[in-house]
Amino acid sequence: MPEESEESDKSFPSWEDLYNNQRVETMPWFNEKLDADLEEELERRKITNGRILDLGTGPATQAIQLAERGLKVTGSDVSKSAIKRAKEVYANNNINFIVDNILDSEIKDKDFDYIFDRGCFHVMPIEERPKYIIQIKRILDDKGILFLKCFSIKESRQEGPYKFSEDEIRDLFEKDQAFKIESIKETVYQGTLDPLPKALLVVMKKC
Repeated sequence: MPEESEESDKSFPSWEDLYNNQRVETMPWFNEKLDADLEEELERRKITNGRILDLGTGPATQAIQLAERGLKVTGSDVSKSAIKRAKEVYANNNINFIVDNILDSEIKDKDFDYIFDRGCFHVMPIEERPKYIIQIKRILDDKGILFLKCFSIKESRQEGPYKFSEDEIRDLFEKDQAFKIESIKETVYQGTLDPLPKALLVVMKKC
């Protein structure tokens, strides 16, 4: 299989149109439970509090699960419709839902101890990835942790997000000592697709 960098440019749907016109339960990334790999990391690290950003919150199921674990949660998304729905459905869950584009984020510097991304980075065009990394580093507090889930290059589906190898992830995020990668786990992307796509769960700390 060719490396991700050799993939042709992909086109993705309008996230606003998608959340306006489709039930979230039918979306490929819908997962009512907390991502199993993130849950494992939170338990292993004994993380029960702190400020966490659910980046690209979409259906907001991950934000809800994180709040129930005791974390102070912000859920962000570029889709106004997704955020409107989240605020209506989860009005009493003490989560700060905001419309925000990570590439031009209005989030304050060092605003989070943790960031969870299970769908944002792997739809970023190649030319936008350095900007993404700069913004993630900016809004993470010192020694903050990014939990990143993305499609693996071992996934055979041609459609869907960009796919990454472990080496590509290291080249992107450890460049200029932006982040220190602590672990990369081969796993699956829990959602509505069958079989579940092959994925990577990357845990990295801001340098």
